[in-house]
Amino acid sequence: MVRQMIADEQELPAYPIRAYQLIPDPNQPTVVALAIETDAGHSLFLATRQILEDLGNDLLERAAKMPARDAPP
Repeated sequence: MVRQMIADEQELPAYPIRAYQLIPDPNQPTVVALAIETDAGHSLFLATRQILEDLGNDLLERAAKMPARDAPP
């Protein structure tokens, strides 16, 4: 599994994700658009199946390490 990371550590603005949507393109079945909405606006990313699978697995692993929703912070 190959993941690309930000080369140098740098401070980037962070915004809470308010909503997301996966948008298939019937003309390009090998990619899907991932639309993310934040307070700063919308961003659109194109992703292949491999990227979506890796991202999904990474998100599930990270979520498993976080406290449950009903647990106090």
